[in-house]
Amino acid sequence: MLIRAIGKTIGNTVLYPAEQPIPKTPKDYGIDYKDVKFPAHDRVQLAGWLLNENGEKVIIMNHFGYRANRYGYQVKYQPMLTRPYKHDIEFVKVAKRLTDAGYAVLMYDLRNHGESGKSKLGVGTGGVDEGNDVLGAVRFIAHNESSTQGKPIGLLSYCMGANATFYAQGMDPELFSCSNVKALVAIQPLTNGEFLRSYGIKGRIFKHVEAHYKKHTGISLDHPILDCVAKVVTPTLLVQSRKDPWTNLGFINDVFSALPVEKEMKWLEEPTHRFDGYNWFGDRPEDMLSWFYTYL
Repeated sequence: MLIRAIGKTIGNTVLYPAEQPIPKTPKDYGIDYKDVKFPAHDRVQLAGWLLNENGEKVIIMNHFGYRANRYGYQVKYQPMLTRPYKHDIEFVKVAKRLTDAGYAVLMYDLRNHGESGKSKLGVGTGGVDEGNDVLGAVRFIAHNESSTQGKPIGLLSYCMGANATFYAQGMDPELFSCSNVKALVAIQPLTNGEFLRSYGIKGRIFKHVEAHYKKHTGISLDHPILDCVAKVVTPTLLVQSRKDPWTNLGFINDVFSALPVEKEMKWLEEPTHRFDGYNWFGDRPEDMLSWFYTYL
């Protein structure tokens, strides 16, 4: 009974996103923007910001899920005993690097996060269900938003958001080909199963987590992703902190090997914490900007 209860508790940490407000807008960073809403592929209503909408090229930016929203990650709203990081993460700082370079940027909350709507499942699925959000974002920018129609598009996708981007391309690769999507920067993708094992969750406890998770989502913690990666049509820069203790570097190598497009592996050598990788391009945007400059 105790092991089952532990498995349920751990399972709930990945199923249910931590709630936190959005304390700032792009205006606080000196960026012009407008609030936008658009439907995901399965009609869940998503909320976001469109920054510098008259930029000649557009970056669609999503966040890493579970403990974040489009603004970022705030330490004070994390459960005291399970705070994974001691610094806030402000994704708008990364977006400002892009707007300063002339790009328009769409930032949005994944389903069940921030101000976006709840999905039918109402839980996080490690990017599987969230792939519908990426499809909706691409359609919105490429076909439905008048100020961005026809412009070259890049994708900047973090962790679960990167998973969602891979699943989305596996679901509908033609959409990306016909929507002028030219480049992807994927930062530290990681399945729920790989994350939990690297965090030390194994054996009987893992089995109970898996059972609880599958009961609420209908899918496995290790829902196949490499088949979707193999359908990616967008030149991809894959970014990973080499010393990240919460990942399986073999999995990252498998993702890179499976990509059938022009690609580059960027290992971050300095960070010793996974979340340092989420902050990286806010302080050191050169590789990100170079990739988008090359392919957009």
